[in-house]
Amino acid sequence: MARPALLGEALSAGLLFLCGPAAGYLLGKWLGDALSLGRVPAWIGAALGLVSAFVHLVRLTSRVSK
Repeated sequence: MARPALLGEALSAGLLFLCGPAAGYLLGKWLGDALSLGRVPAWIGAALGLVSAFVHLVRLTSRVSK
């Protein structure tokens, strides 16, 4: 992989750690309010966003180490 593309992906990984859980939380909060489920979907959405950020980080580090 080219150096600028690798740098861009590494910077996007940091952004994903901020935006992933935030988007999951907000979407879960909206869904919880719409279906009267409380805050549980919001926390599940935030956890899924965080898990997706870690999966992206693992895939990125495996590509870099090759």
